[in-house]
Amino acid sequence: MLTLPSGRKVLALDVAVLVWLVAWILVGVAVAEAVGGLTELTAAFRSVGGAVEGVGQTLGSVDIPLVGEPLERASGAVRDAGRDIVARGEATRDGIERAAYLIGAVVALIPILTLLLPYAPARAARAVEAAALRRLVRIGAALDDPGFESFLAARALHGVPYARLRRIAERPWETDAPATRRALAEEELRRLGLSTRRLGNDRRRPGARAGNPPP
Repeated sequence: MLTLPSGRKVLALDVAVLVWLVAWILVGVAVAEAVGGLTELTAAFRSVGGAVEGVGQTLGSVDIPLVGEPLERASGAVRDAGRDIVARGEATRDGIERAAYLIGAVVALIPILTLLLPYAPARAARAVEAAALRRLVRIGAALDDPGFESFLAARALHGVPYARLRRIAERPWETDAPATRRALAEEELRRLGLSTRRLGNDRRRPGARAGNPPP
């Protein structure tokens, strides 16, 4: 699963993802409109078809002795040809409109899904994890209790990258040291976007270094 940044950095990533989605939706709409503009070419079918049908109607209105019936048949054939041209133009217009919607959707969806398929599950898992921790905090874990700090510190040891752990404390495995335990617990809260103030008053001596318990 995709690894997300810790703390509130994930909110900035959410904004970036949202901008990405909106941008590609706009690109898809623009492409659909550009392709849909080709329907203007089908106006020629209506013009030509209407003209041909008009010629047929004109022929039908001509009354010439002895050739009236053949002329009427020719008039009908010309009118039918004109209607067929108009119908083909309408069918072509409908096909272009459908193609415009499809092409626009494909152009937008490919980059959107490329990003969302890995991001959405990871983001949903992060949200569920943060909500679970908030509920745990809310339903009665004594936040000033070192036992709760130890619990958060243990979670941090499993979820925080090694390079980050090294920056938090010289010996992050020594969770019996109050300063180290508190630093890891705070990091776990930050990782899930919760305020470190939930741990209550910091009992570390000013200037104390994580990994070394105060005297």
